[in-house]
Amino acid sequence: MNVTYEHKSAMTFIGFSTAIRPEEGYVKCPAFWDTEYSRKYMRLWQTMKPETDIEKAILENRIGMFAICDEKDDSFEYWIAGLYEGGDVPEGLKLYTFPESDWAMFSAKGALPKSLQDLNTQVWQEWYPNEGQKYKGSGNAMLEVYSAGNMQSPDYECGIWVPICRYEERDEQETAEIVSEMTITGIL
Repeated sequence: MNVTYEHKSAMTFIGFSTAIRPEEGYVKCPAFWDTEYSRKYMRLWQTMKPETDIEKAILENRIGMFAICDEKDDSFEYWIAGLYEGGDVPEGLKLYTFPESDWAMFSAKGALPKSLQDLNTQVWQEWYPNEGQKYKGSGNAMLEVYSAGNMQSPDYECGIWVPICRYEERDEQETAEIVSEMTITGIL
């Protein structure tokens, strides 16, 4: 699994979303893309001439180059999004901001949705229980990142970015003081 770590400034995205239950994600996320493609993109990609404020926002903000998975109590809000370039937010679209953060950035090659779904499984079943234990999440959301090109090509590139922060290391003296205080107060 290919992972890099990078610090990024705050990023604001613009897009539209739907609620999905976690166990349905691998089916409902691609279905959401298919539905929204036929509603918002198909005519636009043929003409490249926006006729609505949403179509204009899609082109100006490259909505579709990212997806956001924002974890909720019993579901996640799944966004089709683009980096917000400023200006009006048309009705039907909304903004999402990731604060300044460090990121674990994973990449994969292959046709969608399989390559991204396989990467997602690797991130949470391989990286997180091992290397990921050195970090804690920075918020409840992550990004899916898409490149331009043929999404069915075996060479298509995509990625998953997870905002993280490193657990602070404690020296032996600090750890002894915490244990001592917990013992005195009866916690231990």
